[in-house]
Amino acid sequence: MKRTALITSLLLALPFALAQAQTTKSNMPQQKGDSGDATFVQKAGEGGMAEVELSKVAESNAKSADVKKFATQMVHDHSANNKELATLAAKENISVPKSLDSEHASLRDKLKGEKGADFDRDYMDAMRSDHQKMLDLLKSSESTVTSENLRTFIKKTEPVVEHHLSMAKEIKD
Repeated sequence: MKRTALITSLLLALPFALAQAQTTKSNMPQQKGDSGDATFVQKAGEGGMAEVELSKVAESNAKSADVKKFATQMVHDHSANNKELATLAAKENISVPKSLDSEHASLRDKLKGEKGADFDRDYMDAMRSDHQKMLDLLKSSESTVTSENLRTFIKKTEPVVEHHLSMAKEIKD
């Protein structure tokens, strides 16, 4: 009797455990095999999406013409890069993130409330920091990503991110 009750309890708990496991994984990309590839797609996707979202805010809230010009280029370049990443990730059966991570969502909301010189400073600080993080991710992923398509994407993207970081450092905010 105890054994039957235990088995029944376990069977009843199983759907809840599976639902919890699915909820925990909901923001992680689905992957075919290699976790290094999926981790790269997740982080690069989050970073690329953040660049576009933050730069769209900058196009309307920035005071400096240089900051606005930089923002417009970031929207253009990162939108194209995000689309390419999504296409390559789909070939590897890896999903790209669908929404901003909490850190960038909070930053976007903060920046939406700023205008002028304060906005320019905070936005450009974020651009310098995020492009440095992306450059670090690209360099470290060269040795962890196994997909040849993603490795080619990394090699192609790295000099673009280096250029963006250089531009961000040159802009006086």
